Amino acid sequence: MKEPLALDALISGIDRKLAPGVVRVDDDGVSAEVDVVDLDRLGVSVRGVKVRTAGPGDIARQAERLPGALEGLVEKVRPVEVDPALGGAVLRSTPRRREYYEVRTDGREVSVEKLRAGPEGRARVPFTLTREQLGRLVEGVGGVLTEDDPER
Repeated sequence: MKEPLALDALISGIDRKLAPGVVRVDDDGVSAEVDVVDLDRLGVSVRGVKVRTAGPGDIARQAERLPGALEGLVEKVRPVEVDPALGGAVLRSTPRRREYYEVRTDGREVSVEKLRAGPEGRARVPFTLTREQLGRLVEGVGGVLTEDDPER
């Protein structure tokens, strides 16, 4: 099986842009969208990451496998709601200082965000990863999304 969304393609896309904004990468039926807030030679600050495939995949199985694919995050996530009948699953990290990672899957798309709970509700906050962590995160999630695809 080919590694989805090779690290080089993702980093190359980010480095070509060299400015805040959305970077999209497509590779072998898997696409990633990274909302870049800031970057320097070592790290990338992002508002969110989305990885998509033609799917649909097994939501319950994805919810089981995603924590291992998201090792690039500073905090571990775990499934908190898995309901294939409703069409999705939510994974979260343990809140620290009212901030936590939230991962959602609908079988075709996985989104990764960091949220802050406040009096007005929840708000997205940027999080920083090294380029290697970001690449591993996207490759890992792409692998989870495509694991049941018979054409791979």
